[in-house]
Amino acid sequence: MNISIKYHIPARKLSFVNINLTKDNKLFIDPLRIRNGNTEFHKRCYSKIEMFVNNMIKLAQNRKYKKLLEFIDNFYERNETRLGYSIQTIYGKSFGENGGTDLVKLLSKNDILESGFVEDIFDFLIMVPNIGEDKVSDIITTIIFLDLVEYTQEQCELWKIPTKKVVLEKMCWNAEKEIWEKIEAELPVYSNKPIVLVPKSFVGPNYLFSYEKLYREVIIPLYKDLELQNKGSRFVVKYKNGRVHVLGNKLREEYPCTKYVILDFAKKYDLIYRQYKSRVLGA
Repeated sequence: MNISIKYHIPARKLSFVNINLTKDNKLFIDPLRIRNGNTEFHKRCYSKIEMFVNNMIKLAQNRKYKKLLEFIDNFYERNETRLGYSIQTIYGKSFGENGGTDLVKLLSKNDILESGFVEDIFDFLIMVPNIGEDKVSDIITTIIFLDLVEYTQEQCELWKIPTKKVVLEKMCWNAEKEIWEKIEAELPVYSNKPIVLVPKSFVGPNYLFSYEKLYREVIIPLYKDLELQNKGSRFVVKYKNGRVHVLGNKLREEYPCTKYVILDFAKKYDLIYRQYKSRVLGA
């Protein structure tokens, strides 16, 4: 059942995602969509994301992992939004019951952040292993959760959606105070679980800037060109009529779409990667 049906409101007029309340909504909060928004709400949320991620990267670069864990210890999937894979498991598909501990372990084993190569959340998404759209979406949700609560309350008032005072089980990040805190809030409730709404403009089924798109649009075309220039390439077939063909499937087997291949590419061809990133981000 969609929320518009539950509360008898016109779906086409909603500014928020018309979530299905009984199953997963395979949508993810996209940092680039928020960055591209021109409202004050978009700007405020992106500013908080940028500040939080910059601090996280700085702590990892300086190997201050104990402080980093304190900073991100409450990273859990926020099931209140019903986005991503929130209904599939108790803790969701992201950081599990260990919260930010898993992320700190991942970052401490990897020198990507320490090298200074990762500059922002977009580099983080592209280069850090085992971090995909679902996990980045969860991180963003955690950072701007109180803003989404405020947005939900405004939408509930606008559309006369009934709310109840609920104490949220998971800690919430207060960006102004830079602390984690327990909160209670007036929110809509379904099946005894609070609902938090997310603007449509924040989400998509896939990210606008992703390592899959980088792989497809830049890496494979570049590697094909390089193989064509390599006279002894085992990926190039030359026909009697003079036509030359690169064996794309074989090339993709050699260079599969993994974070390790992506990172190797970005290190070797930093300028090409930065130009692509700049173009997609509109920077």
